[in-house]
Amino acid sequence: MSKDPHAKRFEIQRLIERSLDMARCALQQQGSFLPGFIAVQPNGKYDIGMAAQGGTDGSNLLITGLRQKAVAEHLRAAAVYRDVRVRPRGALEDVDAIQVVAELASGESFNAFQVYRLDADNLVFEEGPDVERVPSVIFAEAACMAAAAKRWWEYWR
Repeated sequence: MSKDPHAKRFEIQRLIERSLDMARCALQQQGSFLPGFIAVQPNGKYDIGMAAQGGTDGSNLLITGLRQKAVAEHLRAAAVYRDVRVRPRGALEDVDAIQVVAELASGESFNAFQVYRLDADNLVFEEGPDVERVPSVIFAEAACMAAAAKRWWEYWR
């Protein structure tokens, strides 16, 4: 990937948008969805998958798998999306939302939340997603795992 900040911003934006699109389609067709991921290979091709189970366990399995791929340097970016409940600022109760965690191998990481509701069998999405910068979950851990995997003689070269 280019070191150009615009290219990085575009990659993150594209991951968030595609993840939200996949989650929205699943919600419209099924009313819910299992956690899923999009992984970007070094050549720019996408790997797309879904957890075998829902909830935190499903998300954690996806993140663990992405970390392992990142350690082997088989990813340049990744995103995990899941169905969550959040409490917006100033609200009195939790609401449904799609959460997307999108990261670049360089360590830049963003969280996006798209609030939605079901009204009389219609899926209604609130205004655009709320995006904020967050600490890396996939690639930061992958860097630590890669460093720990080095043999002692690699440190002494």
